[in-house]
Amino acid sequence: MMSFLPTKDRTITQTLQDFLAQVLETKAADAVLVPSRVTGDAAVKPCLICHPDQLHHTVPLGPGFFVNAGTMVSRLSWKLSGKKTAVWLRPCEIKAFVELTKLKQGDRDEVIILGMDCPMALSRKDYDTWVQSRSPAEVGPGLPDPEEWIRNRYEHPGKPIDGFTPARACQVCETPYPVNADVSVQLFGADLDQGIVLQADTRKGEDFLEGLHLPPGKKPEGRNTLMADIQALHEKAFQKMETEIQDQTGTMDKLNHFFSACINCHNCRSVCPVCYCRECVFNTDVFVHPPFQYLQWADKWGRVSMPFDTIFFHLTRMAHMGLTCVGCGQCTRACPANIPVADLFITVARKAQAAFDYKPGADDAEPLPLSVFQEKEFADIVGMGGSHDT
Repeated sequence: MMSFLPTKDRTITQTLQDFLAQVLETKAADAVLVPSRVTGDAAVKPCLICHPDQLHHTVPLGPGFFVNAGTMVSRLSWKLSGKKTAVWLRPCEIKAFVELTKLKQGDRDEVIILGMDCPMALSRKDYDTWVQSRSPAEVGPGLPDPEEWIRNRYEHPGKPIDGFTPARACQVCETPYPVNADVSVQLFGADLDQGIVLQADTRKGEDFLEGLHLPPGKKPEGRNTLMADIQALHEKAFQKMETEIQDQTGTMDKLNHFFSACINCHNCRSVCPVCYCRECVFNTDVFVHPPFQYLQWADKWGRVSMPFDTIFFHLTRMAHMGLTCVGCGQCTRACPANIPVADLFITVARKAQAAFDYKPGADDAEPLPLSVFQEKEFADIVGMGGSHDT
């Protein structure tokens, strides 16, 4: 089922704000979760909205992406509320939420996932520069109209806008389109002067669109070809990143240099949507070494950098969540030392996921790889299931 959302005489942002208002007014959902301005300035965060008059603050599409809302959806759904919530999510946010449901951290029953073709996002530094370059000095750092960004991203994907290049995690994203949504908002290939196509991907999505009584739509012409071209660009960018990361971290000395600026703030862990443990081992006394131990190490090696265990922290986290990494890039955005954490994590995670033939967030029913045992899995390594067995 496909519906059509006319855009004539309205910006894309206004069109989507009106659409979300209709969702609330028709009771298709009791609330919507959507990126919004928080205090009237350029800060954008997911906000839970129940009243249509608050939707003028929303920014459904734009270059600001500083919280993976998959975690927020899990907080809204881990226990039944008796209410329906429509959640507006980027593809990596959908995947994060699906992975969390497998870990019993959330549930899809009362959630309607509205997945968008992703407009990509800027790094934190570039976002601030983008805002300042488009905000009149007499007005201050308010949020500029993102229409220019939106038009560029969907009509000329792959082309920088006024020198601003999307964050690297976005450049290498495997799925810049919705996967496992209830409703897909199809912007790539659409004539944005005419309208946007909404496609129901589940029975819940069909019921949702039927209740809105929108005119029928059809798939944008040339969408498949355009998506293939975008994915080819992203794959080329990933191969470049993979080569660079190998050069930067291929030995222990290089890895130490890569993380040399790490201050052990754990920001990367805090913003990671699939780091779900209630208590992290690095917050316990396990790595609080007695003073004499530090002195012994310093005496043995000549010096010891403090804080200690920074490399071990990253390697442990990589081993813990590599199979479920959704590539959102929030770890890099949150790093105060400007370490490209996501470049390394995405590269390693993609190899690990390929080894298990696992795509995070693609299938609700597919179990996490390390939660099940398959006798013939990695037979050449574990020595089981091979032809030499009797």
